[in-house]
Amino acid sequence: ASEKIIADGLEIFSHHPVHDQIAVDIMINRDDPDTLVECGAFLEQKMKDSGLFAQVGTGSLVELMPRLAFHVARNLPFLFSSKDLEDIAPMLDSDQIRQRIHKLNVDLGSLDGVGQAEFIGIDPLGLKDTIMAKMALLTPSMGAGFYKGSLLSGDGRHLLITARPLAAGTNTASARKISELFTATAQELAKRYPAKDGQVTLTPVGAYRASLDNERIIRHDVQLANILAIVGIAVLLLLSFSRPLIGLLSLLPAIAGTAAALLVYSLFHPSISIITLGFGGAIISITVDHGIAYLLFLDSPHETTGKEAAHEVKALGLMSVITTIVAFLILSFSGFPFFAELGVFTALGILFSFLFVHVFFSRIIPAMPAGRDCSRPLQKIVNMLYSAGKPGAAFAILLAFTLFFFAKPQFHVSLSSMNTVSQETQAADELFAKVWGKVGDRILLMNSADTIAAIQQNNDHTLVLLEDDVEKGILSAAFTPSMIFPGSARAAQNLAAWQAFWDKARQEEVKKALSSTGTSLGFTPEAFAPFFSMLDPGLTVKSADIPKDFYEFLGISENKNNAGLIQFITVAPGKNYDAAHFMTRYGGESKIFDSAFFTKRLAAILFSTFATMLVIIAVSVALLLFFISLSLPLTFFSLLPAAFSYICTLGTLNLIGHPLDIPALM
Repeated sequence: ASEKIIADGLEIFSHHPVHDQIAVDIMINRDDPDTLVECGAFLEQKMKDSGLFAQVGTGSLVELMPRLAFHVARNLPFLFSSKDLEDIAPMLDSDQIRQRIHKLNVDLGSLDGVGQAEFIGIDPLGLKDTIMAKMALLTPSMGAGFYKGSLLSGDGRHLLITARPLAAGTNTASARKISELFTATAQELAKRYPAKDGQVTLTPVGAYRASLDNERIIRHDVQLANILAIVGIAVLLLLSFSRPLIGLLSLLPAIAGTAAALLVYSLFHPSISIITLGFGGAIISITVDHGIAYLLFLDSPHETTGKEAAHEVKALGLMSVITTIVAFLILSFSGFPFFAELGVFTALGILFSFLFVHVFFSRIIPAMPAGRDCSRPLQKIVNMLYSAGKPGAAFAILLAFTLFFFAKPQFHVSLSSMNTVSQETQAADELFAKVWGKVGDRILLMNSADTIAAIQQNNDHTLVLLEDDVEKGILSAAFTPSMIFPGSARAAQNLAAWQAFWDKARQEEVKKALSSTGTSLGFTPEAFAPFFSMLDPGLTVKSADIPKDFYEFLGISENKNNAGLIQFITVAPGKNYDAAHFMTRYGGESKIFDSAFFTKRLAAILFSTFATMLVIIAVSVALLLFFISLSLPLTFFSLLPAAFSYICTLGTLNLIGHPLDIPALM
């Protein structure tokens, strides 16, 4: 968390309202927006009645948009920068004005003109539309639009409903109820609208789906891994002993050690990661060696006792157990909570397994009668490998030398791959991204301040930088509230640009075009007076605080940690975007989340951490081995199998197309 890009990401995750938000796409397979609106209303009511959501729908947004449009229309002189005014210059051509007024006149006689009459006097040229268009970045899709108060996609076949659950997205108890609600509602809609009348499909997305998938899939995988480990080891054990059933007893210490480790761990910690429990399979595969060594001494062609077997294997097993326990305990100092948990739990499991062998096994099996002197199948294979001699050694060296050039770890990390999700969830995310756009491609900036006035001042400063970056192609689009609610300094700057733009000649030309065209179509001489009043050179600066009603819509929220406010600004990268440069340019005053850069940096940190941990563990184990043997040659030869294994494993992973990712790292 000391990395700025990571620290910023964690901070934004904890405050951004979209973190736990749920979105539902309602799709119909024909052109029928009215049916979509009906389905949307039905689903919204079901969601409200469920009591699972703190907020449902975009009703407040629908109410705010007309108010926002009127605010923009009444404050045009304070919202246009010099660059914006250059862009609207072509709209002031006499022919363009005549076409505009003719269209307004036609619209007044149709449904399209409902509610538009008030805008004609304030903004006959439609200048507000250029300002409102900048807000498109706040919507999920650039082509979306409102129909009867509902948000529809550009093709008119998808309707979007958003909601904020009462519980956090990672609360799987709540997530399960939400999932059941959507499943039941989808079935009801299917009955209401049979396929012949236009099939209706519900596609919900959100953190709750990932939480459910994570729990279900990981729990299944952990159980499967343990079962496969036990079954696989059991088969090997049957092949390792002259009396096969005795070999299965080798599993007892591992299972007892795992159970005892969980018991002791629970005395000091309230919970444990399910992934850590999954490493019970790894513990079993490691600690089964203690039982094997002990039982191999018992499974002899002559009578043996438990005490003799324990004495024989203790000297061999003790040093191995100590080095393994220490290696796992070193994980506790890695700085990663998961690895610390894994290290402690695994070390406990190995310790208790070893104690079980030497404390309880000799009492469970105090003596073993002589067995048949028959061969052990697995022993034959082991003997063959050990008797390969110089050809075998040459082959091993050649293999390690060849794979060494492929043994470089590579991390392919993406935020989506860090979650274990089902194919259905992946398909839902892909559909949502296709219809409503990839929200993850956008970049978030977060600022904080004590007052709304300070927030506006920060927005004004950020807007200057953003406008410059959009002009240079570093960003393709950007929106800040200062484009609609500028602070006093920005409002004064815009007013000066407005008054310089509307010189006497331009005023006369536009007034003439509006008056002549308006009079011919039946508009009164005073129809455009409100607009003309905004061209008065005596106009003074007018700025106001952002009304609280608009906070949520404009990305403003209360700071959970103190009494101040937080502002989120959304931008889209352009063709000349460079993440590192962007972080340097904006990182001093803002916290930034760029998912692509965050992922790249996270991969680098994980690789660096893994490499550091590997070196620390290797050095620690090497020192332990040296203190045990007090011999450099013996220490070197003791480490050779591990080095050989790392080279061959990493090289093989690369050759078969599976370079290290996060699960492989774990």
